[in-house]
Amino acid sequence: MADQAVTLATAITTNPNAGSIEVLSAEQTRQTGFTHKFVIDFTAINNSSWTTDGDTVTVTLGSTPAKFLVDKVAAYIATAFATDGTLTVAVGTDGDPDNFLDAQDAKTNAWLLADTSATVKTEAGSFGNASDVLVAQFATQAATGAPADITAGVAEIYLAVIDLGTLRQ
Repeated sequence: MADQAVTLATAITTNPNAGSIEVLSAEQTRQTGFTHKFVIDFTAINNSSWTTDGDTVTVTLGSTPAKFLVDKVAAYIATAFATDGTLTVAVGTDGDPDNFLDAQDAKTNAWLLADTSATVKTEAGSFGNASDVLVAQFATQAATGAPADITAGVAEIYLAVIDLGTLRQ
């Protein structure tokens, strides 16, 4: 088993249908509490050469500000992922891929939350004095699933990323 790496911005440049990265408007942020939306289409995580069952695909969403706080997370499986075996998605940082949202089923059209208020799973790693890399990690089933088997699916990742450096200026 291996971890395959994808950078969402690069995938979008190569294939505009692979997803999108959006900073939400001030009004959307006021209404929802989320600041960023990342859309990941199955084409961003499907590669015909990634045929090993149990592989993961870690999608780099972007980086946090230098002084940051991530205090909300939600994922919406807009289109259920189609693949052999199970497929889960987790959201966190490159050092802790499930820091914000534990791995949850990506094969069902549903909202995925760390808890009922969409608060991040753990406090550790949700705050930093140095920039960190935001990721979504998709994990296939060890015995019956590989990234190359994924034939459909869209995940929308919503985060509240606060730039603490702008609070005291």
